[in-house]
Amino acid sequence: MSTAAITTKTFRHWLARSPVVGPLITLVVIFLLFSVRIPGFFSLRTVSNIINATTLVGTVTIGITMLMISGEFDLSVGALVAVGGYLFAFNTIDGGSPLLAIVLAVLVPALLGALNGLILIWTGMPSFIITLGTLSIFRGGVWLLSGGSLVQTLDRLPVYEVFNGRLDVLNDLLPAGANFRSAMLWMFGLVLIFQYVLTRTRYGNHVMAVGGNPGAARAQGVNVKLVKVVNFIISGAMAGVAGVLLFSQFRSVRVATGAGVELDAIAAAVVGGTLLSGGSGSILGGMVGVLLISTLRSGVVRLNIPFIPADNFEAVVGVTIVAAAVLNHWIRRRA
Repeated sequence: MSTAAITTKTFRHWLARSPVVGPLITLVVIFLLFSVRIPGFFSLRTVSNIINATTLVGTVTIGITMLMISGEFDLSVGALVAVGGYLFAFNTIDGGSPLLAIVLAVLVPALLGALNGLILIWTGMPSFIITLGTLSIFRGGVWLLSGGSLVQTLDRLPVYEVFNGRLDVLNDLLPAGANFRSAMLWMFGLVLIFQYVLTRTRYGNHVMAVGGNPGAARAQGVNVKLVKVVNFIISGAMAGVAGVLLFSQFRSVRVATGAGVELDAIAAAVVGGTLLSGGSGSILGGMVGVLLISTLRSGVVRLNIPFIPADNFEAVVGVTIVAAAVLNHWIRRRA
């Protein structure tokens, strides 16, 4: 066998084993194309802005990806982001306890995520339908919690800087214009933790097995119901963390906060190589998907295309989802 044939076979095997490769190549190509067409796009300022714009959706995508790999969806995470944001706001404004604020902001959405999972187990209904219903229920709970009011503050408390402060040590070492923030570290830290859980632990193997073939997983002794409930808890907890990051960044939260974030997270997971049918995917791939969509948004807006105004960017996201799904399917079949 020739060297070229061996190289081609190795590359195809790599594509088959790693769902991250395709989206990563796409991200690099799109970034380079925008850099050629848009003056100043190839800069650390652009990179930092793209990353800063992904921290909220990226954090939610971690939980959504875990769920999708196990064959389930959670459409209620947008409301849970608002729940986390309000609980964090109420317990930090006017001298509250930051530690209590963080615990409540993560714990309550996690418990609501557990409720989604338990309803799924008890009823056997599709998670799409269940979480579509609990989305409205949780959003109504947010309205009762807040009285329908906007909560905001002008204070720059130390806890807000911890979750979304400027990384001056890093920014000062880099060329002018870099604006990396601490939220990036929280998001990437969680990505690495859950990527390790998914790929290097028994639980990660169970998640893949449950999404790929629940019957076979059950026959091998995997507690399929427990895995699904735990993933709903993870999804809720990640939404709560996103609420903390959101309030730390904008220092405001309202009832409609988080609306639509569930679709952005599902889109990012799909673009990153996660199968809608479950059984295959990657946390790193989901993160690449988030970065890819954020890069597209930044590039399309700056290109100022007449038939794609900034407020119609959803059309670009839709095309990207379809193209990514087709590309991932083609790569897997060819590999």
